Amino acid sequence: MKIKEILELTFTEPLNKIAKERLTIGEKPTRNALKKAGCYSLSGKKGWHFDGDKSVLEQSIYDFSEPKKINRKAKANVSSKEVKNEKTKEQNNNSAKEEIKKGSEQIAPTVEKAKANVSSKTQKKETTNVGTLEPTNESSNVVRKRASFDLDVDLLKQLKIQAVVQDKNIYEMVETAIRKYLNELK
Repeated sequence: MKIKEILELTFTEPLNKIAKERLTIGEKPTRNALKKAGCYSLSGKKGWHFDGDKSVLEQSIYDFSEPKKINRKAKANVSSKEVKNEKTKEQNNNSAKEEIKKGSEQIAPTVEKAKANVSSKTQKKETTNVGTLEPTNESSNVVRKRASFDLDVDLLKQLKIQAVVQDKNIYEMVETAIRKYLNELK
């Protein structure tokens, strides 16, 4: 678009609208190109003006606008962020899988696992419930259900310490304590 046409349009439309609808450059580059061409705007007066060589008015606005700068560094950052995000996702997936695996190991065994445990323990004379040291008959299976409850912070700390010292899981110790308590009530 020629500078002459843009100057005429500035008397009826704002520069930002002209740049948005009719040009491929934005308002600021258009404003800078007009200034570079020798055009000016007056405060309080509508439109842009020109008092120079008339041949400039026949030139394209793009002759005075700076070429678009390609920010290669930004593109590199974007791709490296994507790679970084993919690596982070992989690490998160791997750590999540590990956590699930650990959790699965801590969750009570299923009936099949309990049967397998019982059959492997039949070779011994005395069997035990999974998670307790109480002798049981060989036909009993332990099936657990997850429960959540709040405990006193100090009590939980002591429980964790004892679990580490005795090389047991916390749920095993809690189960044992609850069984003893219920037996005492009888």
